[in-house]
Amino acid sequence: MLHPDIPLSRHGIYDAPGPDDQDGVIRQCQIHFIAEAIRETHREAVEALFMDQPPKQTGSMKPRIQLVDWPEFPAVERLLPRKTPNYGLGPITENEGTIDGTYAVIRNIFVDQLGYNPDTDFDGSLRLVYGDQKTVSLIQVVKKEQAEATLPYDRCNWLLPIPGLFHWRTNYMDMIHELYSGTEAAADETTLHHNKNFLGCVQGHKSPFHHKEEVATRAFDARVTAKFYLLLRSFANEKDKDIQLSTDEEINHYIKNMTRASFHRIIENIRDELFTMAEQQSENMAKLFPDRPIDFPFSTHAKVLQQIAIYKIMKKAIKYADIGILRRIFALCCFLFHGSKKSKYAFLSLYMTWLTQTPAASPELQKAILANGLVNIRGAEDSWFEIDRLNEFFNLQMKSLMTTRRTSTVEVTPMFQRMALTASYCTELKAKLEAEFGEYSNGRHQIKDASMDVRNLAHEIAQSDSIQKHLNGRDSWFKPPDILSRGSSEALAKGVEKFNQQRLHGGCQGGEEPSHLTSTPIAALDKFVTIADDEDEI
Repeated sequence: MLHPDIPLSRHGIYDAPGPDDQDGVIRQCQIHFIAEAIRETHREAVEALFMDQPPKQTGSMKPRIQLVDWPEFPAVERLLPRKTPNYGLGPITENEGTIDGTYAVIRNIFVDQLGYNPDTDFDGSLRLVYGDQKTVSLIQVVKKEQAEATLPYDRCNWLLPIPGLFHWRTNYMDMIHELYSGTEAAADETTLHHNKNFLGCVQGHKSPFHHKEEVATRAFDARVTAKFYLLLRSFANEKDKDIQLSTDEEINHYIKNMTRASFHRIIENIRDELFTMAEQQSENMAKLFPDRPIDFPFSTHAKVLQQIAIYKIMKKAIKYADIGILRRIFALCCFLFHGSKKSKYAFLSLYMTWLTQTPAASPELQKAILANGLVNIRGAEDSWFEIDRLNEFFNLQMKSLMTTRRTSTVEVTPMFQRMALTASYCTELKAKLEAEFGEYSNGRHQIKDASMDVRNLAHEIAQSDSIQKHLNGRDSWFKPPDILSRGSSEALAKGVEKFNQQRLHGGCQGGEEPSHLTSTPIAALDKFVTIADDEDEI
């Protein structure tokens, strides 16, 4: 049940499980990803340290590694693994990028295709609709315009738009690169542009999002590994000052022969130094206490690590369908998106926190909102992904089919209508035929092992000494903003006030005017209609 009259409070966001982390879940996640970063760059040595028995080979499958005493990703509230049934809808030729088109799409789906009766089937019911930021905004505008209608169907109170988590991830990754890239020609190892150039990461066939994700995750691993090198040498020199640990072979040998407790101690030290709130406030502290020394390069590394860690936590929580951790991420994003001035997703962060962490939604509805945003095609424990990503897979499949089957004698519109109706069936038929004949088509690209590149960047960062805390302070030309501090102050208070005002007046479209949403630019290219992206979307 939904109670739209219950407001969202700023104190409720501060006291939510994510920001205060009283149960230590976020800390456990950070420690897990620190350990995984070192495992990624020194896999053989780390696995040798944490294995009691060699892995067992079962058939042609890759041997499963069992690590003992390893910092695992915490489980808070995971969904039970199951296969998610999904069905493709028939063709919809309306322009969903406008308000009029949104009206038509809603009617086409729920009345024309699903066959609901507008007079009897929409009273007292609630249906969840997932999409990107613009879809959520347009549906909220429709609900606001229809608030005084007579029929329940026309009032649209039965519609509850929910932002898809895949588009959420893409916008969060955009935020990271906008904040921490620096200039293209930057020679400062604290910037992502330097890291990208050093690693030799090129976009190639990858989408802009996957390219950005690759750069960010490798930059995370390199920073953690660089700090690990410094602490490992310090730890080793306590026992023997002649130990250098300057080559990968020496480091691997030392890791294999150290104790697990010593490894855990170093991991905890990395977390305690680089994942603190104090390092998120360097800009603010410099203004409040001009005479206090601030180590800006170290603070920049810490900010990069902490923001990327939140992204990694969200991605893995989706993979394991841990809706308890996802609740925490929404509350944290309230601060981060407000601090980075990404107004649309700042508003959606408040919206999702209101829906999942306040009495505005009953516990059953909260779980339904989070659970129905995820799908699992394989039915495995770790094969969950976002429902809007499933839609993107379908769009890609449609694009591929239409590209390969289009000829000069076939009209685009009837071909689109035919493909939309048969795409899901053809996919299932292909899988059945491959299983019957034992032949499989693998369209995935082999991922390059980047561990050597990441280790080289880690050595570069370690030698620069920028990731070593200097108590006397250091200046830097690159000083990214303290988005957590900014988002914790007036920006959040104003955002909550604006959210409650819009909610009470019948909509949560993120401050956008209907006139702005109507004027979505459309470009017809060879009869294929494409809609321009929002400023907050890819």
